Amino acid sequence: MPRSLLALLMSLALLAAACGGSDDSADVDRAPGGSGDTSDSSSDTEPEETVPPTTDTIPPEAVELPDLQMVFVEFGDDGYVEIANVGDTDADVGGVQLCQSATCVDIAPIAAGTIPAGTSILVMASVLGGLAVDGGEAALHSGSDVTNPDTIFGFVQWGSGGVRADVAAEAGIWPAGASVEPDPAFNSIELFGDPADSESWS
Repeated sequence: MPRSLLALLMSLALLAAACGGSDDSADVDRAPGGSGDTSDSSSDTEPEETVPPTTDTIPPEAVELPDLQMVFVEFGDDGYVEIANVGDTDADVGGVQLCQSATCVDIAPIAAGTIPAGTSILVMASVLGGLAVDGGEAALHSGSDVTNPDTIFGFVQWGSGGVRADVAAEAGIWPAGASVEPDPAFNSIELFGDPADSESWS
């Protein structure tokens, strides 16, 4: 056989072998698109730090002061007790009683049911049995049981005092035995600070 023909046959055989081979890469299962590296990289990632809550726990001995507070007492037959809403929202005063010794008054009708935020109402001495400068008290209760320390949430007494100081002291809203001494130069007392501190009244 001529050498040129033999060389041609060998070239054709090599070419046929090359074309008949399978591409192994076509049979490889590929990870879905976007998966990136399929190796476990969790060991290379630092765990996220757990941030503790920042809200402070209110200590059990703390007493939350109500938004409804007595802020001014004018003595005499034309006197009054001023009750202010010092909060940011309107105060529903349904069922709230203002007491002076044996007399208690439902303040809801006076306030038309609500004291808007930042405003106040006046409860006149004439409906409280008087407000004598030499002694008396004013107490706010959230219900009709005015002897229950669980209902009293505001209190002030002056001079010789009244009949609810012990209830207020038991509720933790007034110092036991404390009484405000009105300044003779004035016919009133006013709140400047914590209503549960008798020293805040002058």
